[in-house]
Amino acid sequence: LGSYCNIYLTNNKKIIASKNLAEFEPAYKNDFLRIHKSHIVNINFVERYIRGEGGMVIMPDGAEVSVSRSMKTELLERLNIS
Repeated sequence: LGSYCNIYLTNNKKIIASKNLAEFEPAYKNDFLRIHKSHIVNINFVERYIRGEGGMVIMPDGAEVSVSRSMKTELLERLNIS
């Protein structure tokens, strides 16, 4: 979305922020991980990981979020999946 990004909350609300994802990266630490160039997720809310080239995570609202090949290893480590 260029200079904007969508933030999806656990109560199924969506916020449109006038910042891009890169501007949010310094603000998150332990619980969040950028799993794709266009997705940052709270790893505490990942319900399921589906294996694949990069794979996909399923979130509580049923959203399927792609995982980049370059972030797959870090995601699996953070989720304690071997």
